Amino acid sequence: MDFSNQLDLLAEAELSSINPLLAWQTLGVLRPIDRQWIEQLADHAGENQGAVRIAGALCSAYLGAGHICVDLASLWYTPPEGITARELQQTLAANAVYSIADWCHVLQQSALVSLAPVGNTGTLLENPMVLNQTRLYLYRYFQYEQQVLDYLKKQTSAPPFTPDAALIERLFPDKNETVDWQKVAVANAASLPFSVISGGPGTGKTTTVTKLLALLVSQSIAQGKALRIQLAAPTGKAAARLTESIAKAKSSLPLAADLQAAIPEQASTLHRLLGSDFGRSRFKHNKDNPLHLDVLLVDEVSMVDLPMMAKLIDALPTHARLILLGDKDQLASVEAGSVLGDLSLGIENAYFQADWAQRLSQLTGENVSQFANPKAPLISRSLTLLRTSYRFDANSGIGHLAKAMNAGNAQDALYQLQNNPNDVHWQIPPEQQTKPNIAALAKGYDEYWQAVREQQDIGTLYEAFSRYQILTAVRQGEFGVEQVNKQLELYFYQRGRVKDPHVWYPGKAVMLTRNDASLGLFNGDIGLCMPDESQRLRVWFMQPDGSFTGLLPSRLSAFEVVFAMTVHKSQGSEFERVALLLPLTPSPVLTRELIYTGITRAKQDFTLWGAAHLVQVAAQSRIQRNSGLPEELWPNA
Repeated sequence: MDFSNQLDLLAEAELSSINPLLAWQTLGVLRPIDRQWIEQLADHAGENQGAVRIAGALCSAYLGAGHICVDLASLWYTPPEGITARELQQTLAANAVYSIADWCHVLQQSALVSLAPVGNTGTLLENPMVLNQTRLYLYRYFQYEQQVLDYLKKQTSAPPFTPDAALIERLFPDKNETVDWQKVAVANAASLPFSVISGGPGTGKTTTVTKLLALLVSQSIAQGKALRIQLAAPTGKAAARLTESIAKAKSSLPLAADLQAAIPEQASTLHRLLGSDFGRSRFKHNKDNPLHLDVLLVDEVSMVDLPMMAKLIDALPTHARLILLGDKDQLASVEAGSVLGDLSLGIENAYFQADWAQRLSQLTGENVSQFANPKAPLISRSLTLLRTSYRFDANSGIGHLAKAMNAGNAQDALYQLQNNPNDVHWQIPPEQQTKPNIAALAKGYDEYWQAVREQQDIGTLYEAFSRYQILTAVRQGEFGVEQVNKQLELYFYQRGRVKDPHVWYPGKAVMLTRNDASLGLFNGDIGLCMPDESQRLRVWFMQPDGSFTGLLPSRLSAFEVVFAMTVHKSQGSEFERVALLLPLTPSPVLTRELIYTGITRAKQDFTLWGAAHLVQVAAQSRIQRNSGLPEELWPNA
């Protein structure tokens, strides 16, 4: 946008100062929907108080940015970018609101706002918004949060189970000088109806839960019962990875044949598990038609948003165990909420309450009591953090770089980028550069195009494609995923690998951008275009069981090319080699979680394309999403 356009927008904002919502929409602070929904509701209800309309519009805007609610106390001093605190307070003062307390009082009097029941007593009116102390929610999202909270309170106060200590010992025969956190995690999760196991890349999350399932199945067989276990993940790619990982892990364990057979390895997406009714918010399975299972294991939980978590909990039978698995330090979900982050807020230091630490010590023979914390809240007993990475050893540059970025240590991150030439590479853009180096980025796909040229089978082709991935931080601009994919296709065309980048061609790689009920495919599923036996082009998608389904390109309606993908879309995936492309200028999306997630997609080789000052900006920026869960679960944090 040029300077004259900015002046025009500012002038328009001044002209519409009589309606601050229109002014803020003009400046890009609000989306059209943020203003329109509250104005329509207010007009319908006869609500003329401007402070209510302002609160409603900002509540909607914050939801669009991934927050579950807006905290009016914080908003008063720190409004969204584009509005100064002075401007907001002056606008509210024009509506006779001079303090946070005044603002809350006005909302309490509005027919559009319900007050949250205190201490779970009283009835919540179904008004469009809910005020809980100084936090303002849209009604539906307050309900989602309460569903999750009610479930957690019930499960954390339930009497524990007593796992077989001898079985645990057989699953972990090796003795370590330090605490075996995998062993502790198995004993902990086996003792509870709800548990979270978190850990970074290579900490053995899948191995741990496979041993946990072996323990649960062994105990069930000993009791003459059949245990119904389901495995799930947010995306098809993550479900396929979980399927592969569980199969590999259980085959490496010294288990009897009947026990191995009883441990499932087939994972599905959450949408498939719940029975997605496309175009509607309800699922086939809910509290009136619960899932038929005894144990549910969900992987890659960092990608699960609050509405999905609430619907998942709603569909669980009352007796079922829920085991959540994920990396708490990864990017939060694309949609609203940061459930795993909220659940594990204090996991680094809280450890366990003294009595629970003693119980785990007795079950495992590990000295867990040394990690007792008198201030640990009740939720802490449901959490275990795996702290040792077995993938990245002391010489791993990727491991050191991920650790430095996760800690927000920009100086150490830059040092790691410069001093680990074996598996970490740093491409600093020249001062005059305005576009990415497409030729250098595209070289990583040479092996894939060789497989395409040789018309390798789709399994081999998929494996070749999955070895390398270009990741971008942003969607728009020269360094955004859309433009990078266009430039890559053009580059492949210029070198004869693609006949016409504007049509379907052998080797074209796409990612679905929305769920498709008729095809049984989901947002994020990746397909590769190759001819079938009759030389007719089809787009091949890997199913969670590792098989492939080939569809005519005409049957796909919403997709995008995926030689490059955003870091967000890469969650749940791993690649041998990753190239992470940063924009030339700072962006709000550049956070330590984004860079950490990009780094940890790489198993063997990582290249960062970006300037040092952007690494520093990202290291100092964290994703913060408003929610009531931390205050309820971690009162002393």
